Amino acid sequence: MQVLSIEVTVGEVQEIGGLSVIPVIGVQQEGPPHLTGPEAFEAGLLEVSELDPPQVPSLMVTNTADVPVLLVEGEMLVGADQNRTMNVTVLCPPDSITRVPVSCVEAGRWGTRRAMTASFRHAPGSLRSIKTANLRPRYGDASDRPSDQGLVWEEVDRQSELHNIPSETSALEDVQEEIENRIASELDDLIPAPNQVGVVCAVGDEVLGLDLFDRPATLAQYLRGIVAGHALDADPRSNGHDPITSIERFLAQVDAAESEDGHGVGLGEEILLRGEVAGIGLSYDRRLVHLAAFPNRVEVA
Repeated sequence: MQVLSIEVTVGEVQEIGGLSVIPVIGVQQEGPPHLTGPEAFEAGLLEVSELDPPQVPSLMVTNTADVPVLLVEGEMLVGADQNRTMNVTVLCPPDSITRVPVSCVEAGRWGTRRAMTASFRHAPGSLRSIKTANLRPRYGDASDRPSDQGLVWEEVDRQSELHNIPSETSALEDVQEEIENRIASELDDLIPAPNQVGVVCAVGDEVLGLDLFDRPATLAQYLRGIVAGHALDADPRSNGHDPITSIERFLAQVDAAESEDGHGVGLGEEILLRGEVAGIGLSYDRRLVHLAAFPNRVEVA
């Protein structure tokens, strides 16, 4: 089957605490070299800071590497005046400062500034779907891409209540840390399949989301964080279901979705999917770098 002109197949299902994790197998897209956010943070080549004066829906990213750095939709950025998550996928140019659009996932803290780092986690699919479906239309500057912050905060509160994990600052990170600790041994067994370029997560027959990358090495950097994020939406009672039919149907919906292209933040072209799916992605030099797609369960703003 094809997803945005990329030929893919699905691999064998792995169950993690009620979450079905399904590899998406494909051919590596040959494009310019880049670092992922986790790699750049670890190497000390990426700095994320507040604007002056600070603004909730934006952060500044300084890339001192001599290659682009990829920051992925849903990727968590922890610290500064409050924790955020990326609204869109951004390929930051080499030796540059880029303003990136984000959503706050820590409503109860502002002004007690901390060093900003990557958390190596992703937001859950439920939150990413809401955020993506409600991205504001572009007006001028591509970096001005806020989502509905109120809906994001409501989803963070729902996750905290659902899992009975309170947080003094209403931080999604606190919920994620507790859930990830519960399934850490299962996550440790999560190894990318040969030629794996993407992953779909599902609960029973319900698809939570798809992440598709340009190359297996990029997927490998993000796989654990994406799965750990989706685990917040998992149901331990749902083991034993076969989600493959639902996943194949969902991938067909992604491929058939209405697509709107425009200038991306940083390098490349943004891909926005509307309709039965809510999707956001980025292409560069006519090659897909990343696509995130979710069943569209909310009304588009």
